Amino acid sequence: MSGPSAAQRRTLLAAVGLALLVVPLCAAGWGDDWDAIREATSSVRTVKAEFVQEKRLPILSRPLRSEGAFFFRRPGDVRWEYRSPVASVLLLHGNDVRRFLRRDGAWVQEAGAGMEAMRVVLDEIALWLAGDFESSTAFAPTLKPGTPTTIELVPREDAVRRFVTRVVLTLGDTPGAIASIDIFEGEQASTHIEFHGTELNGELADSVFTTVP
Repeated sequence: MSGPSAAQRRTLLAAVGLALLVVPLCAAGWGDDWDAIREATSSVRTVKAEFVQEKRLPILSRPLRSEGAFFFRRPGDVRWEYRSPVASVLLLHGNDVRRFLRRDGAWVQEAGAGMEAMRVVLDEIALWLAGDFESSTAFAPTLKPGTPTTIELVPREDAVRRFVTRVVLTLGDTPGAIASIDIFEGEQASTHIEFHGTELNGELADSVFTTVP
């Protein structure tokens, strides 16, 4: 059986990143145990953050850098937006998942198997929003309290391990914020996502999750 295409891998990795961002919303010192994490997540209604992503591959002399923004609103609205070097937007509103790419000055909607992979990852969000990592059927979690606190997630299924071997989540200093996500794709490939300017519980209009751009 052939492996996922480059487009499918990018779509699924974005899904993993956004799913992990909206879930473990607790700060260093607040994540000493799973009960503390569940309690911390319960008060978060919305999240807005900027991010810088660096993709490392053996064939690249230096990391491939991307920038964008992330928006989340309970119970499950998401906007994950790459602004450079290639513009794309993922919108999750209710049960509707759509992804758009900027091509020749216009937004073009994407479809295909990559969106099915996206849906598989998004199904985990309901558990993670409640801080319930231990009930996940996709990832086995290990909580590592400290300065900073991290959560390591290892895929349970071979289908996921083919392109994501583990994920390391670093919690931020501000209650409700996350500092970074590291997604490891084998021994030599990885994606590092650093978040900044995080705002919690601000007002987000419906248009954020339904309109492109």
